[in-house]
Amino acid sequence: MNLKYLILGTGGTGACIGSFLAKEGKDVTFIARGKHLEAIEQKGLFVLSPKLGKIHIKEPKVSKTEWYNDKADVIFVCVKCYSINALIPFIERVSHENTIVIPITNCFGFATKIAEKVPKIISLGGCIYISSDISYYGEITMRSDIFRMIYGFRKADLKRKEAHKWTEIINQITDDLNESGIDASVSDDIRTEVYRKFSYVSPISAACAYLETNAGELQAEGEKRDFLIKLMEEVVNVGKAMDIILEDDIIEKNLQMLSTVLPNVTSSMQKDIEKGGDSEIDGLVFDVIKIAEEYGVSVPLYKKVAEKFNYSQSI
Repeated sequence: MNLKYLILGTGGTGACIGSFLAKEGKDVTFIARGKHLEAIEQKGLFVLSPKLGKIHIKEPKVSKTEWYNDKADVIFVCVKCYSINALIPFIERVSHENTIVIPITNCFGFATKIAEKVPKIISLGGCIYISSDISYYGEITMRSDIFRMIYGFRKADLKRKEAHKWTEIINQITDDLNESGIDASVSDDIRTEVYRKFSYVSPISAACAYLETNAGELQAEGEKRDFLIKLMEEVVNVGKAMDIILEDDIIEKNLQMLSTVLPNVTSSMQKDIEKGGDSEIDGLVFDVIKIAEEYGVSVPLYKKVAEKFNYSQSI
């Protein structure tokens, strides 16, 4: 089965997924824009991997959303959370009845949001472990060897009579990704997997933005690290209220993961806030408070972070 892959968002994550697939001859189209698009059109797409060296997709299929007129079998949605609503009409236009959409975002619950707005497709829950960014137009640098992707059916979709049709396609996606060098697997409990990743990204993003700090200061013992740990405790408690039970040592595991990050690294949300543009604070901070209020969970530090960024004006 030769699947048509569409990478919606050719940033650090999407470019790596698509390039690894393309180097193995898979049918991949990248959606990009601006100078990044121009550079890819002129020179191809470069991914600098510590494990594989320089990957050069010399003549990638690359397009703007308005130029793309095909139907995709698989769509990896690799954009910031705040961009998804604007892209729903495009996703609907380029999907057929068996299209599988895999949102790879930092936020929680976006597979459901996409499925509600485009009911004809199957929207899997998904998360990824990768450290990569655009180092220059047309060039992506991977910061570690870790490249792991997990996805799976949401419970609502398992009840659909069409689910068996999608299982074969999902198995093919998994084979394609693994053949390409990506550690890909299907989870029977993707909701927990996505929230596990969220329990890492959300508190670190909140702490970096509120404290105006970097990974190095959160790695060191002291008040800033203690602040981060309390945020992690709050987000774990919110998960428990939703019947998402993470392992007892999840905070220790998250701190261990943080210890592998370069000290000068800051969060993506923090950078966006500092630039004064859109950021993922709604999905990474404000949504935690909304869920906590719905379930009656106390999250005083999340509220403290939110107040700094005008949470009361966002609702």
